[in-house]
Amino acid sequence: MLKILKYFGTIKHFKLPDLGEKIKEATIVKWHVKEGDKISEFDPVADVSTDKMFTQIPSSFTGVIHKRYHKEQDQCQVGELFVDIDVDEASSLSNHTTQTTQQPSPIPIPKPQIASKPTPQRESLLQRISPSAKYLAQLHNIDINDVKGTGIYGTITKDDISNYQNQPKQQQQTTSTSQSQTIKMSDFQKGMQKSMTESNTIPHLYLQEEIDVTSLSSFREELKKQQNITFMTLFIKSFSLALLQFPILNSTYDPSAPFQFITHQDHNISIAMDSPKGLVVPNIKQVQNLSILEVQQQLNKLKKLGDESKLGPNELNNGTICISNIGTIAGTYVGPLILPPQVCIVGIGRVVLQPRFIAGSYQPRKIIYTSFGCDHRILDGATIARFQNTWKQYLEQPEQMMVKLK
Repeated sequence: MLKILKYFGTIKHFKLPDLGEKIKEATIVKWHVKEGDKISEFDPVADVSTDKMFTQIPSSFTGVIHKRYHKEQDQCQVGELFVDIDVDEASSLSNHTTQTTQQPSPIPIPKPQIASKPTPQRESLLQRISPSAKYLAQLHNIDINDVKGTGIYGTITKDDISNYQNQPKQQQQTTSTSQSQTIKMSDFQKGMQKSMTESNTIPHLYLQEEIDVTSLSSFREELKKQQNITFMTLFIKSFSLALLQFPILNSTYDPSAPFQFITHQDHNISIAMDSPKGLVVPNIKQVQNLSILEVQQQLNKLKKLGDESKLGPNELNNGTICISNIGTIAGTYVGPLILPPQVCIVGIGRVVLQPRFIAGSYQPRKIIYTSFGCDHRILDGATIARFQNTWKQYLEQPEQMMVKLK
């Protein structure tokens, strides 16, 4: 009875699901299951990376892993076979059959092959490396030929890669005959290349301004007595308030429909973030409906997911406008590039203490510098300047922002 059920479809084909954002393929970074493992619905099957995200693929079935179709670091197309899962239908039906002395056939497990110890000559031709070490080496562009393996038969382990990274540069021996080398881009670097290449086709309009955030800094210090609120949170919420008066900035544009654009009611504000894997741009959904505290909570959540490389489609898709706070690292003015299909981005520089002439005398003031990059096919300079003035008023006079909050 069990064999008949298997022929009639207890083996479920699980394909790589649609990841959104027109993603066509993904790199398998790490398998969480092997053939013969039991798995429940929603359990993680594998970690994958694309040119836009790093995420986990959950199982759609409960059962036993029957077959994996790819190895780690393989490319898999969306819709391509990922794993086969022997679901629990057969075992549940077998509970209603009469028990017999015949035992069900176990899942075939390949017999282990006993490998002879490689000779020194063979070791020189084949570099052994664990999957996790291979991934770490590719992530940091490390030539594995420069790393000495300490595992069995000289296998390079994850610890070997980490120890190599921590060595002083002069101790990192190289076997290269030239100082130049070809570096393969990571999936995230590929994503940045694609989006910025597309962005470079957009006619950009730039506007730069300085904003006095001295009063905002004092306002923030008062808020911090109750809750740690960052400058970025106040920038995001005040930005959303200004968008209510200038909704055209919160638009997306598709060049294939050249004489129309889409304006969005929801302020899904994208935040350019530095992460261990490079630039990521998740977004906070519906900022117009969030309090200052809720914005801070969402920002903390995105930062944590980014640091753990767990940002998924829900965090990365459907952004409508972008803020890049490069000032957390360095810099004052910046020339930001739009993230298509959005039509506006603003870069914020670091807070600088500057003298300003006020009421007959020079006073020390905290100044930030903002740089707008806008799609000139949709937005004109006057609209951007008026939006900038409104946003500036909220930042320089935070009491005006508080009046507008719901």
